[in-house]
Amino acid sequence: MSSEGITSQILTLTTDWNQHDFYIGVLKGKLVTVCPELKVVEITNQVPIFNINHAGFVLRHSYHHFPKGTIHLVMVNSDNSQSQRMISFNYNDHFFILPDNGLIGLMFKEPPKSVFGLPFKSAGSFASLDSSIEAIECIYKGSSLDAIAETVTNFDQRIPLRATIENNAITGNIIYIDSYFNAITNVSQNLFDRICQGRRFEIFVQSQHNKVERISKNYNEVDSGELVALFNSAGLLEIAINNGYAAQLLNLTNGSSIRIKFYEV
Repeated sequence: MSSEGITSQILTLTTDWNQHDFYIGVLKGKLVTVCPELKVVEITNQVPIFNINHAGFVLRHSYHHFPKGTIHLVMVNSDNSQSQRMISFNYNDHFFILPDNGLIGLMFKEPPKSVFGLPFKSAGSFASLDSSIEAIECIYKGSSLDAIAETVTNFDQRIPLRATIENNAITGNIIYIDSYFNAITNVSQNLFDRICQGRRFEIFVQSQHNKVERISKNYNEVDSGELVALFNSAGLLEIAINNGYAAQLLNLTNGSSIRIKFYEV
């Protein structure tokens, strides 16, 4: 994998480290030493500890907003992979370095063509950091990872939860809860429109007691404190409470179910 023709001047950082941990200082110090012109943009250092589902959702919906050639480093549960390696690859002219812990399957529908393995020794804390820095330096300088790594095909891929269709209904799950406690589902607008076809519907959130009968364009289309359903900027069905905390009040977590029933006119 070579970065020929693509300049790598930006690196994004996504971690489950606390903002005040010294690991961020270690990483930035190493980066300044080997890649002094590289601009570091922190997507988030607040991924819930070990939660690769959360990290996968954040990266999947944010990476393509950065310029082509950007390097995306993900350090979430990075030292606990069974293979004891990081992996690196090019996807849509973006470079990724992330743990071999299933995260790659949560980020993309199709795996990249070439994936490189970056082994590390399981000694000390965050042993994965050194192999990551070596890969970053290689990409930053426009070199091929062939010189420091070998291609691998047996990388771990976790399968994300997918909505299912049955008997004029869609069954989905909550896959992400944002900082406002809005619950984002795995039901896309394309899937909803394809099955709905203009029919009347009811959305049941976790139980028959929490019901929404229309799709709103914004939160303020319902009264304060009322349940609202809308498609967000990522094109996914979102469940919220206007001026409230839906996930908290309805006891929703990742994996909680929603069901959409369609009725003939």
